[in-house]
Amino acid sequence: MARVAFVHCADYEGGRVFDAVRKAVDLVGGMSKFVSPKMRVLVKPNLLSARPPEDAVCTHPEVVRAVVRLVKEAGGIPLIGDSPGGYGANIEDIFEKSGMRAVAREEGAELVKFTASKYVEGVPIARYVFDCDRVISVAKLKTHTVTVLTAALKNTYGMVTGLYKAEQHAHAPRDEDFCKIIAHVYSLTRPNLTIVDGIVGMEGDGPSAGKPRGMNLVMAGEDAVAIDSCASKVIGLEPLDIAVTAEAYRMKLGEADMSKIELVGDDINGFIRTDFRLPQTSALKILPKALINTIAGLARFKPRINFNACKKCNLCKITCPVSAITIEKTECFIDYNKCVRCMCCHEVCPYKAIYIKRTMLAKMIWGNESRAN
Repeated sequence: MARVAFVHCADYEGGRVFDAVRKAVDLVGGMSKFVSPKMRVLVKPNLLSARPPEDAVCTHPEVVRAVVRLVKEAGGIPLIGDSPGGYGANIEDIFEKSGMRAVAREEGAELVKFTASKYVEGVPIARYVFDCDRVISVAKLKTHTVTVLTAALKNTYGMVTGLYKAEQHAHAPRDEDFCKIIAHVYSLTRPNLTIVDGIVGMEGDGPSAGKPRGMNLVMAGEDAVAIDSCASKVIGLEPLDIAVTAEAYRMKLGEADMSKIELVGDDINGFIRTDFRLPQTSALKILPKALINTIAGLARFKPRINFNACKKCNLCKITCPVSAITIEKTECFIDYNKCVRCMCCHEVCPYKAIYIKRTMLAKMIWGNESRAN
């Protein structure tokens, strides 16, 4: 039976976070179950964009610090690394603004870039995933305009390097097909332990343009499918409402049947947010399930660039898998004849300069105001 730990944590005060993370890990066996002396351990946070911790876009540095300290206590050698959006074009800025550089320096951990890769079943996976003895995924609990939820499973997609991640959006423009790719990547990477930073999560139009939402939660477990199943309950959904979770469960990569998941630690009911705001691209919680595949397909969304907010950093242009974006001094625009609505540009923009434009039918369903507001 899969086991998922729930531990309350009021805020990001260092000592409080360390105690909560230690308790969560102890509830699923303790760090010594996963790490032995002299093991090289890759600690893989979600470092999506060059944003400060208070924006709730990246895994909070205090959670990463706690994991690094527990690894060192067990005698392991910690490395911190990720492959963020934009192919790592601004990785140094991300390390700095997310707080990862400071944590690595202060805790004596090596900060690594996912540049070299090993191809597994045609997928370029960061070499560090295979060169290290153990992998610990330290995810962030957030919404996502394509996958609805990004937490344990989606965090493993950051172990893929180079252009492959964005290219898959072009090859699999339908959300359900893209979710199959994420589940496949999880099958190739399978972290030994996953910890989720849900102390402050993100609701609305995540994973970068939503709003921070206090959840006061740290989760831990070995089964990422079970963790995401529990996370879906926390945000008011059912496990199989999330396409990535449903696909991973279908592939027998983990447990999504809540009756077969052992919940340990604090009561899950104390963390459930029935008013949690989903992305405005999601029809869940709004339309009857029987209508989702018909009406929701017509209620289209597309990214738009706010010229006044755009800083001309070109990250969106670099990331776009179909080269649909033009960024110039006098104008910035998206060619919708090319655009596949993957929302990669919306995801990586560190300035919230890309927003989601809705069709008239979408406005009728969701109302005039974005549900992210």
